Amino acid sequence: MASSLPQNIEQLVKDTAKVTDPVLAFRAYVKLLDTAYKATEKLGAELRRQESSYQRMKTDHQFFARHRAKVDVLIRAMRETYVNSTKAMRTLEDLAQHYPAQYVFDVCQLGSYRLGNVQGWAFLNLRSASRLDADQNYLNAVLPAIAAVLPDHRGYVELRNAGIEEKLQHELDKLNEMRRTKAEIDSNLPKWTDGLKALASGMQAKELERLNPHEQAVNEKLKAGSGFKFANAG
Repeated sequence: MASSLPQNIEQLVKDTAKVTDPVLAFRAYVKLLDTAYKATEKLGAELRRQESSYQRMKTDHQFFARHRAKVDVLIRAMRETYVNSTKAMRTLEDLAQHYPAQYVFDVCQLGSYRLGNVQGWAFLNLRSASRLDADQNYLNAVLPAIAAVLPDHRGYVELRNAGIEEKLQHELDKLNEMRRTKAEIDSNLPKWTDGLKALASGMQAKELERLNPHEQAVNEKLKAGSGFKFANAG
């Protein structure tokens, strides 16, 4: 399985593994842990922001999915009335984008012909059987479906045109990647800390002399088993 560690931390892990001198290894571990703690702290804050962003977009997508179900009902109804239901839907959407919902519905109530070519034929007061069925379906199924769709349809079209589904997936992928990265850092911190503690407990006097005052303080705290905040340990 590929590592989810950030590239700089992965490189520090490799560098730490290559060092044989105890003092240099001690410094490499301190640098690794310092970088890892800073990274996981930063990722924690970024994760909270990303989760908030994802939840907002998820709410938009839930509205989008609910409305799409209504649109599907309308399109199925239109197939029983229009020669080209796709074109009829485009006509309705064009009206909905430019006029208030109530005005568009009033226009639709004028007759099925306002949205496109209706199945069958009509001449003066004569209508074919298929035209009678198409017009009756318009009254029974299409108009109620239009009434259900129109109030929120402009917002739905805007989300669809903005690629809400692709954007939501992108936000989720980003969120999951951040979670994997933080989880991998957090799961490795105890192992890296144990490695540093083992070095601290095994260092000889001559090696301790090579440590600067800050490093010596770190060493003493580790040997004493007390907690140590690695942030800003340079």
